[in-house]
Amino acid sequence: MPLFPLFAVLVVTGLTEGFYSVSVVAIVFYLVTRRGQGLYAKAGVIGLICIASFHTPPTESLPSDTIAFSIESRKENGKSVRLYGNVDDLQGVLRGRELNRGRPGETCLVQIEVEAFQPLRNTGGFDERAWARSSNVSFKGKVKRIDTCRPTAGWDGRMLRWKERKLQQIEHRHRADVALYMEALLFGESRMLDEQTSFSYRVTGLLHLLVISGSHIAMLIVAMRILMQPIPIRCETKTVLMIFSITMFGWMTGFSPPVARAVVVADAILFLSLFGVTIRDPIRLLSWCAAGMLAVQPFLLTNLGFQLTVGMTFFLLVTRQIWTGLIELSVFAQLFGLIVLWQVQPVLSVAAPIWNLVMAICISWIIMPLAFVTWLIPSIAPLFMVVLDAIHGMFTLHDDLRPWLPLHDLALPSQIALWLGLWGSLTLINRKRWIGWGAAIMTCGVIAGWSEWSESSRVTFLDVGQGDAIVVESGRTIGVIDVGGVFQDPNEQKRSTFDPGEDVLAPYLWKRGERSLDFVLLTHADHDHIGGLEGLLKVVTVKELWISKEVANAEKREELLHLAAVYDVSVHYLEADDRPTPWMWIVAPNRPHEDENDHSISLYMNVGGMRYLLTGDLPIKGEAELPTLDVDVFKLGHHGSNTSSGEELLERTDPEWVIASVGSNNRYGHPHEETLRRVVGKRLLRTDLNGMIVCEENMCRGIIE
Repeated sequence: MPLFPLFAVLVVTGLTEGFYSVSVVAIVFYLVTRRGQGLYAKAGVIGLICIASFHTPPTESLPSDTIAFSIESRKENGKSVRLYGNVDDLQGVLRGRELNRGRPGETCLVQIEVEAFQPLRNTGGFDERAWARSSNVSFKGKVKRIDTCRPTAGWDGRMLRWKERKLQQIEHRHRADVALYMEALLFGESRMLDEQTSFSYRVTGLLHLLVISGSHIAMLIVAMRILMQPIPIRCETKTVLMIFSITMFGWMTGFSPPVARAVVVADAILFLSLFGVTIRDPIRLLSWCAAGMLAVQPFLLTNLGFQLTVGMTFFLLVTRQIWTGLIELSVFAQLFGLIVLWQVQPVLSVAAPIWNLVMAICISWIIMPLAFVTWLIPSIAPLFMVVLDAIHGMFTLHDDLRPWLPLHDLALPSQIALWLGLWGSLTLINRKRWIGWGAAIMTCGVIAGWSEWSESSRVTFLDVGQGDAIVVESGRTIGVIDVGGVFQDPNEQKRSTFDPGEDVLAPYLWKRGERSLDFVLLTHADHDHIGGLEGLLKVVTVKELWISKEVANAEKREELLHLAAVYDVSVHYLEADDRPTPWMWIVAPNRPHEDENDHSISLYMNVGGMRYLLTGDLPIKGEAELPTLDVDVFKLGHHGSNTSSGEELLERTDPEWVIASVGSNNRYGHPHEETLRRVVGKRLLRTDLNGMIVCEENMCRGIIE
């Protein structure tokens, strides 16, 4: 069995990394496949097991707050800077603003404030803690002071400084998108990647094409064979030169898991060819290479790039007798990708197979060669721009059409059913092609449909920092109350900006299986309640926008109406005593106010048998006018300010659960101590401590336990 060495290493790696279920499954397959293995295979496996067993996990803390940090990569986003590098054997990331010092290939004396990696805070969001573990990043810190930068010693430092000089030349000479593709495809550097391009590539499953991957290594080998063919030197010498060049290229681009896998496999094939050995079983070679990588770097077990590059290559090798054309190959690849990506990606385009095929050919045979020639001859950049403009036009058309399928968050039984169903379908394809394809489509449809049907009504308070964003699901009606908002300095030009509507609300809705909203209700026009509206409207269809009939700020009202007109959203005006749905009752405002907070829409809801009171930023004096009703859940007014959520209202409503929607370490000090004293004895949940908060089936819980 060709996967024998990989199963053996998985047993040890699962134990050392704490994934015991992986070890249990791997040991079963190891025992089944060990029979019939040769002496050399068993000796090799024992060697890999020894390497994996004696691996020392990195220290999780730094000895002091002043470190000598060797910088490997620098990414700038406006005035914000992130530095990636190491302290001795510890990999880490530092963040700061307006850092003039510290370039790749330098070692700097840095005073830092150590920070903790954040866990997953919203379904569909970024799990920083999992990313750090899978990338072998041991620490994160905020730069307080940076001094005394000197060139890093050794060949790594020299290479990084040379690479940085070339990257700066590219950025100074070329348009931003030209620089992006040149840096990504020639140097494996994504620091010019902007949010819109990243989203377009992610939603079509193409992000792997914007970094160095196995296909690029294969392209490099083909190019070198063609270029060296007329050179009058021995074939063995050409092979050695290719091995050296491929390895150096992988080293320069950072040896990401896909690159490392491709380089190791290519080097092994080329090296064995020097002795006249031909690889007859590519699956066995892939298994040995993957096992070797895992033994040396056990953290790769949870690395998505490693899982995809090894799993996809293995899958395509196993099924190479089944798929009969490029289109079918692309569809096969997407089906396997679903097994890995369903849980980590919120949405996927139905056009992904076609887009993958077209863009793979375009990038490999047009864009990558053009990037290389443009690097050597900058004057041909206008030709490169024409090609990129066409690519941008394709993505713009695709994003406007939104042919996206939401990938509903799956419980463990549904995940297992998805894996078994897709693997079974792929087996059927080999025998009865159309039956197999039908089974694959039915599997995805049934899993998505069951996940949607089995959900109960719920209210979710998302963690959008210092702001409000509440998703309400009642029966077949789904809506959002407020959309958060983050202030962006108009003088700071950023490639990527955080938008709670686009970056938090939309991914969460997709992971709930939703493509559209019945309504968006804005309680009032403060930026931390409406700032994410346009970001949400860009990617999610909204049927109606609900705003107060009374006007507190005419200018902001006009901005909201303009956005509604641009995105073709109907506007519905609310006033006290309205019941826009059978389970929602608007109780304020009942008259005009001058202050925006006084003008907050307040409402009662009954969703899934739980009763809610939401008051926006309504101050205490306005709370006195609210009717008296017992509630189960009360969201603290004005994010826990001491000017809201008065004792009189709390006594009248007697909530069991109290929710505070606040940002971590916010400058206002919310929630105030005085407010916290008022809710003593209640069950308090805070988005800054508990992350996203879900209320359903008579209880509320945070995503962070």
